[in-house]
Amino acid sequence: MEQFAITADEGKMARWPHEIFLINLIFNHVLIFCISILLSKSYPLAIAIVPISSFVIIGYIELKSRAIAASKAMWFVKAHWQIGARRNRIFMALLSVTCIISGGGIYLSAAQHWNAIATKALIGGFGLLPFMVALLILVVLGNDSVYQARDGKLPDNYLTKNPHLKST
Repeated sequence: MEQFAITADEGKMARWPHEIFLINLIFNHVLIFCISILLSKSYPLAIAIVPISSFVIIGYIELKSRAIAASKAMWFVKAHWQIGARRNRIFMALLSVTCIISGGGIYLSAAQHWNAIATKALIGGFGLLPFMVALLILVVLGNDSVYQARDGKLPDNYLTKNPHLKST
């Protein structure tokens, strides 16, 4: 792990993409998801709040990372925004697959007149369980990135893969 001398402001700016990402993962996909599940009998579309708000947050991180990349920010800040944006894109793909599997399960259930238990097993086992495992891994990685950004660190192989960043 390489460590660099950065100011407190640069550390704060470098932490920001990881903190936003963690807010999306923990607050939105855990807390709001649990609340929307509880409300789903009375308000079936309440569950849609989670992926919609998540895609909005994902879009913000993506747009902001592009703006930071084009700005005159320190290369260390750009590097952490790039790391955050990459994880964000991975998460967006995972979320898209989960939404497709869940939506497909609901559609198949209605079209084939499946039992509600079979539908929940399909959606939970093939859609939500792998997503929640990936979510846990991303929370751990995001939390580690917050501490790395604060302490002026980058992953070992990051500069090897992105030598152009240090020169800017």
